[in-house]
Amino acid sequence: MNGGPLPPAKRPTGAGRIGVTGPVLAVLLLALAVVLAREALVASGRVGGGSWAGPVLDGLDGTTRSPAVTAAGAVAVLLGLWLVATGFSRRSRRTVRLQGSASATTTTRDVARLATGAARQQDGVLHASSRAGRRRVDVTVSATTPLVRATVETAVRTALDRLDPAPRVRVRLEAPAAVAAAPGARPTSAVGGTS
Repeated sequence: MNGGPLPPAKRPTGAGRIGVTGPVLAVLLLALAVVLAREALVASGRVGGGSWAGPVLDGLDGTTRSPAVTAAGAVAVLLGLWLVATGFSRRSRRTVRLQGSASATTTTRDVARLATGAARQQDGVLHASSRAGRRRVDVTVSATTPLVRATVETAVRTALDRLDPAPRVRVRLEAPAAVAAAPGARPTSAVGGTS
């Protein structure tokens, strides 16, 4: 061992959008395979009983083209193209690396929770919520005064400065009059901690 620094670990990725669609398609293909295998065994005389697919095919025989059939075919083609595109799409990256560590990461959901917590601890904040991506955090704040915006932005930036890279912070302030009229609104400082 040379004692040098370890290379940074690869960031974990999500399962991708095919994560739900893939198992559903696998079950459908398995069911189709069972039906076709049974049809082959019935046709060869190894299994007794009637055909399952025969009545369906006989019912479709002589069917003429209609707008409903054309529309169903178009929908099936578009669905198939969407499934292929989804299968080859990039997997989601919802992690952010922490400074000073080669492998420590956190999720964008936890980044949003951290930003919301930092915003709620500021005096004058009635309610706060956040949405976070890997590069940007949007914080929506309901406050008693518009002067809270700068304080919240500074607090959120300080809370997130250990992320690599530190995300851009955007604070949106809701009208205090609308908040005051909301039932049950009260300052967060009465419930949570102080800054």
